[in-house]
Amino acid sequence: MSNVLETRLKNLNEYFTYSLYENICRSLFEKHKLLFSFLLTARMEFFKESLNPIEWRYFLTGPVGDIAVKNNPVDWID
Repeated sequence: MSNVLETRLKNLNEYFTYSLYENICRSLFEKHKLLFSFLLTARMEFFKESLNPIEWRYFLTGPVGDIAVKNNPVDWID
């Protein structure tokens, strides 16, 4: 019985996520859909605890503190 329940809950969760994505994307501009997809996926990974919060913070902010960043060796790229 619990296997049937787990399968049903998994199917409901997948369909709800898909339905949410489709309905939200209907109201977004094309250039914003990729960002929404990325944020939705990141939130789902946080929920599954497969995304490390420290790595996520580093991804958002970059190196902080006493990290020496090398100088740009070329002048044609900022």
